Amino acid sequence: MAVGEIKLGSGPTPVLRVPSPPVLEWLELGADDRTPRFIGLTSDLGRSFDPFGDGKRITSGHAYAGNDAAVAWTSVCRDPLGGAFRQSVETFAERWRAVRGSAPAEPCHYVSFGPGDGRKDGVVLSDLSTVNRDLCYLPVDTSVELLHLAIRGLVRRVGLPTDRVMSLPWDFSLTESVSALRRLLDEMFGSTPVLFSLLGNTIAHFDNDVEVLRLLGCLLNPGDRLLLEVEATAAVLPQLAAPAADELAQSPAFREFATSALRHHTDLHPGWDDVEFTGGVESDRALVVKTLHRADEDTVLTLPNGATTRFALDDTVRVGLSRKYSALGLAELVAGADLSIVGDKCTRTSGPFGLALLMLERPE
Repeated sequence: MAVGEIKLGSGPTPVLRVPSPPVLEWLELGADDRTPRFIGLTSDLGRSFDPFGDGKRITSGHAYAGNDAAVAWTSVCRDPLGGAFRQSVETFAERWRAVRGSAPAEPCHYVSFGPGDGRKDGVVLSDLSTVNRDLCYLPVDTSVELLHLAIRGLVRRVGLPTDRVMSLPWDFSLTESVSALRRLLDEMFGSTPVLFSLLGNTIAHFDNDVEVLRLLGCLLNPGDRLLLEVEATAAVLPQLAAPAADELAQSPAFREFATSALRHHTDLHPGWDDVEFTGGVESDRALVVKTLHRADEDTVLTLPNGATTRFALDDTVRVGLSRKYSALGLAELVAGADLSIVGDKCTRTSGPFGLALLMLERPE
């Protein structure tokens, strides 16, 4: 270990040797091919005029890019006005204990899709590692910055050996990334079971939520499990759409997070209050909330590839998408992904809203 020296007084110089702070290092595989994602982002931002948030958009895979977004998201998770985000962290340990009995047989390893600020992963790892000191942790996220923030904090809190950590800056919504991950797990762990997780209502941020969950479900071998967390609603009614939108709107930290994506990917420079939240219903399966930035004048939007497109008065860029699933919608989501529930725990957050934690398996 490197040491620093502090010289004291004059004459013969006593030397105080102070250990330098340890360097936290872990293995990180190279990023996936970003070209298709870049093309997709450029195409999404070049979509035609739409005042309702169904045109131009920054999807979930791009919303967390950059240091500003990573720092802002960790603030969202700690915001006392963050509603479901904060309560998700505060109640996670209790909900985890309720489904712990349906986790994979031990020893097992842990793969986390979208680890957020790492605190929920810390709960899982602290538990699993008590009886499995050889446990490996593989966090997966498109945001390198968010991965690093999460892992550094987690290693300090849990004391997880860094040689048991491998971070993967990959887009887990892509078939190529999922296929590469399954090959990697087979080579590293063989038949040892794996607990996968998709926490923080992440699945609800995808337009094609069923397809993404089905893709991740294909990773599961017999004995593997997928821990899924979603926001829930007791009913899907038009009068509940506004309260669902207000829950997000009340968080300045979430507003800052949403606008950071616009500043990172475009030449727009909105303030945290330059976004609006619209609620609606998606059939009888979910309440839907869109976070939008609306043009207040005719202007030009510069795309990530340097091209420009018209950003007309009242046009929108959707910078966030979220859902609160009904019981029926959640059942359809799981069934549509060819998965089944082996354990679950629900917690009420406010009014008719709540959080659901499900342990899923892939039927043989």
